[in-house]
Amino acid sequence: MRPERVRPGTPEFERWTLHNAANLLHHAAELGLSDDEQLAYRVAWVGGCVLFDRATLDQAGAFRFWPSLPTAHAGEDVAAQWQVMELAGGAGLLPSGAVHLEAPTTIVDRRVDATDIVFATDQRRPAPHQERNAS
Repeated sequence: MRPERVRPGTPEFERWTLHNAANLLHHAAELGLSDDEQLAYRVAWVGGCVLFDRATLDQAGAFRFWPSLPTAHAGEDVAAQWQVMELAGGAGLLPSGAVHLEAPTTIVDRRVDATDIVFATDQRRPAPHQERNAS
């Protein structure tokens, strides 16, 4: 996968529904994928169910934004993933082998989205890879 920027209001952001409930299970079934087959697909984010290449995560900024977040917030997992995706891209795999459990969240106050804080100053600036490719 190639680097890309995901932000609310972009076509890339609209992929967020892929990870609702059992959508991945249904998509894999619709494609007729067996448990031995894997298909990579582009993501908007993958919630907390994500693996990072540690060096890439560190290079992208990791969770160094954490001190700038208020105690009551949600979405730090998305902020870290978007940083990595802008640097190196990101993908999910079908079939995923996971099904959403509909477990209640432990985050009850979700009024502050970490992505609104982490990316507040760059909402309209192109991602670094887009700037290089613009000429």
